[in-house]
Amino acid sequence: MNKFPAISNDQTFIGIDVAKDSLAVFVDSTNHHLSCLNQTKDLTKLAKQFKKLHPTLIVLEASGGYETAAAVVFAEFELPLAIVYPRRVRQFALGVGIIAKTDAIDAAALAYYGRVANIAPKPLPSDRLPHLQALTLRRQQLIEMRLAEQNRLETAHRKMHRNIKKHLDWLVKQIEDLETEIDNQIKADETLQETAQLLQSVPGVGQVLSSTLLTELPELGILSNKKIASLVGVAPFPRESGKWNGKRFCQGGRNSVRRILYMATISATRFNPAIKQFYDNLLEKGKLKKVALIACSRKLLTILNAMVRNNSHWQPKSLPLSA
Repeated sequence: MNKFPAISNDQTFIGIDVAKDSLAVFVDSTNHHLSCLNQTKDLTKLAKQFKKLHPTLIVLEASGGYETAAAVVFAEFELPLAIVYPRRVRQFALGVGIIAKTDAIDAAALAYYGRVANIAPKPLPSDRLPHLQALTLRRQQLIEMRLAEQNRLETAHRKMHRNIKKHLDWLVKQIEDLETEIDNQIKADETLQETAQLLQSVPGVGQVLSSTLLTELPELGILSNKKIASLVGVAPFPRESGKWNGKRFCQGGRNSVRRILYMATISATRFNPAIKQFYDNLLEKGKLKKVALIACSRKLLTILNAMVRNNSHWQPKSLPLSA
């Protein structure tokens, strides 16, 4: 099988395979392939063409940052856009029998994936969001470097301790400076500041989680609780076949968000009355601590999702505690 199944042309889905210098484009409603240089001038012309097609969704492949220029231009033209991971789309293509791999085939796979997988457009970011995303990414990188140095300190020769400790001090200072800059960037944007204050009204949610959610999860408050949990990777998936029922498990999702959410949940099980009660109830029912923490992460995320959607601050007495 070398082609994707035929689709109706009542809607238009566009797939774009991204490379450093060029884009391979496929418009599924017209079965039309085209290419475009990955430069602002050419991308602007392409966006004007897309605007005339009134696409339901443009599916753009994440390509190590090379997709950023196109995403920015399409956002300026208010085109519906989603950026997806290439590995997931490749697995999807293999699942429908497409073994060959070229830029044109990948573009078609992206369009078809967007159509049948019910991918939602990513909300248009504020002007500050790309800068904030870069800051939070760099912060995470430095934290990982700090952890690696701390691990090295335990086994390094004693003559290396001074050097490692000096580097650790530098890393700590850099992380603190980044957190200050992140906080200043959020305060400079009225919408981001209001959302951050709303999120941080929840016990256990601090500056790190709120800034991570603002930058890495712009769908918060837009998607349903079930979809947002699946997007982050804290929704359990069933494993069933015939009469056999396996244990449910969580898989995929945005790891950068899930890690920070998990750490915040540990704090919330101590300081957030609603999450603490929910956690204790799960332990009393015999749930393992890790399973209970993941369930609490999902609960905390859905609470935050509802708060952003309803633009309401923390009201613990009105929150349900059921799983």
